[in-house]
Amino acid sequence: MAMQAFHHRLSWSEKVIGAARFPLARLAGHPTLVNLEITRRCNATCDFCHYWTLRQESRLSDYVPVIRKLRPTVVMFTGGEPLLRHDLEGIIRRVRDAFPIIYLGLVTNGALLTVDRGIAIWNSGLDQMSVSLDYLDGRHDRARGIPGLTRHILDTLPQLVSEGVDNLALNTVIKSDNLDEIPGIVAWAASHGVKVGLSCYTPVKNGNRCHLVTGEQSCRLHQLVDELLRMRRISGTIASSTYYLQQIPGYFENGGIGGCMSGRRFLTVGPGGEIHRCSEVPAECSWEKWRAGRFHATNCRACWVSCRGESQAPVTWERIRQVAALYSA
Repeated sequence: MAMQAFHHRLSWSEKVIGAARFPLARLAGHPTLVNLEITRRCNATCDFCHYWTLRQESRLSDYVPVIRKLRPTVVMFTGGEPLLRHDLEGIIRRVRDAFPIIYLGLVTNGALLTVDRGIAIWNSGLDQMSVSLDYLDGRHDRARGIPGLTRHILDTLPQLVSEGVDNLALNTVIKSDNLDEIPGIVAWAASHGVKVGLSCYTPVKNGNRCHLVTGEQSCRLHQLVDELLRMRRISGTIASSTYYLQQIPGYFENGGIGGCMSGRRFLTVGPGGEIHRCSEVPAECSWEKWRAGRFHATNCRACWVSCRGESQAPVTWERIRQVAALYSA
């Protein structure tokens, strides 16, 4: 029988301080978001990624000094597959204890996510847990190379919700062959108390362009975005901002979008503490040598993933409400 999930609660003063750190981090030259790749090893075999081919890596056991140096507002524990680290709960707990106001999230492919492990990870101090899901049937199993994965995710997430994990999300990538699938994913999430964050497929990790939305699909893509915007207006299921969603057709149709803020508003930390402008480029320094303002403008149009796109979102009332919602629980 699973233990009951609980969630750390912030006082009103802590919520105000947490929300205020977003603009302050930008002014001080610190990243708002750090994607913390605690491992690059993975148990999936996705055709758009090479991480699953890696066998050895340098790892830190404690990332608190790294986070203290970077002073972000949001930390996302990612991979590879973070659940491959048996010390994951301890890593999260140390960061939570050291930084009670930082927003902590985790992204997993879900294959190793059981109800008991999910609750243990949640109780370590997470604010959000995200699971990748691009289809509602066996296509997702085949895309990830993990038989039974889709059914496992669809069975496990509702159980976690019922046990008290109150901020679960699906990470769904818009690809050439799932345009008609995405509204159904959003509908499933809405009916089970789960949110959905959208990203756009990018070939930048290993050069595989076969999942890019083509010009022949442009009309369907516009219809999908209009449908997502409508769904976003009538429910709180879609976590992606209006700004992010509106730029999706332009990304696929124009071969990218300029103005990338990687290295400044967001960056990636590798398993050994190495600093990457983003996860798709080589490391540029160790965390000890990083300093605020080190990275200049990025001349790259290659992706429109959520962390990149949301970092460019203008400050609007919707954006302010989004930030405030992170601390509303």
